[in-house]
This record gives sequence, structure tokens and C-alpha cells, in this order.
Amino acid sequence: MNRSSNFKNIVLIGMSGSGKSAVGKYIAEKLNLEFIDTDEMIVDKTGQSINNIFKLYGEKYFRALEQDIIEKTIKKEGAVISTGGGVVLNKRNIEILKKKGMIFLLQASIDSIVANIESSPANKEERPLLKDAINLRKRIEEIYKKRRHLYISNSDIVVNVDHKTMEAIGDEIIYIFKQHTSCSKN
Repeated sequence: MNRSSNFKNIVLIGMSGSGKSAVGKYIAEKLNLEFIDTDEMIVDKTGQSINNIFKLYGEKYFRALEQDIIEKTIKKEGAVISTGGGVVLNKRNIEILKKKGMIFLLQASIDSIVANIESSPANKEERPLLKDAINLRKRIEEIYKKRRHLYISNSDIVVNVDHKTMEAIGDEIIYIFKQHTSCSKN
């Protein structure tokens, strides 16, 4: 890790379908921390689905809402924050999240992402950048190719999630987080 700080939050980034929400809820419950899903906060604030926001106002408007939510979220301490897959597209978002958060990238293979999305209750219908994809795998590959360097360069820790249970991923993140937070208190 190339920065030292007194981390207060666990922040999860990664592709849609990498398991951020499920793992985040698990970690929050296990550590008795608040769980924050930035996409859910946007839906709560606007009263509209993310798909609807994209359809009616466009991605640029959604990204502005996302930044506003992240600016409010950073005031929290002792939270697990699950971000939307495109959070890394706005450099300011990452700067804000890094102020108090240790950034974990949930790194998943394309196969895992496709399988997760196809088996997810949210499925691709609730993921606006995937909604109209004729070939889901190809669309995910395109998005990942554009974002890969942003995910890696903006994360403190990369956690490979392939072939691991949600609990194993969550426990790995908790272990790493505790190691770094105990070191920063000395």
C-alpha cells in the first residue's frame, strides 16, 4: 500500500457483478459497522431506479448524483461503503473516498462477473450499462477494458474473488483492514 492513514472506513470498488454489495453487507454485519451502498442511496434520494435515471437524464447526471452522495458519505466513520462500478470514472470520487477509507478492489474474472450477473436477483435489467447488451460477456469485457487501470491504480488492496465464498472474501478484507488499522494506531 502506497499511503498511510488512519483508516475509518472500508470502501469496496470493482465491476458490477463482482460482489461488492453482498461482501459489504457481510463485513458490516460481522464488524457491527454501518453498511452504505452508494447506488441504493441514489435510488433513495431520487425515488427512481438507476435505470430510470440513466434513461431520463443520462449517465452524466447519474455521475453527478454519485459524487454528491460520496461527498456526504465521507463524513461517516466506521462504515463499509459499497460503490457503483463506475465510481472510478470520476477522480474526485476516489480522492474523497481515500480521505478516510481503505480502498479494496474486488477483482473478478469476466467468467465470474457474467455468472454473478446472470444469477443475481438484480440481473442485467437493473444495470443500465448492461441492460441492452446483446452479448453480455462482450459488453462486460468492453467496460472492464476501459476501467481496469482505474480500478487497479485507485485501490489500496486488490482482492481476487474468483472461486471464493462471500464469507472468505469478507474475512480476508477484515483481516487486512485490522492489520492496517492496528498499525496506524501505534
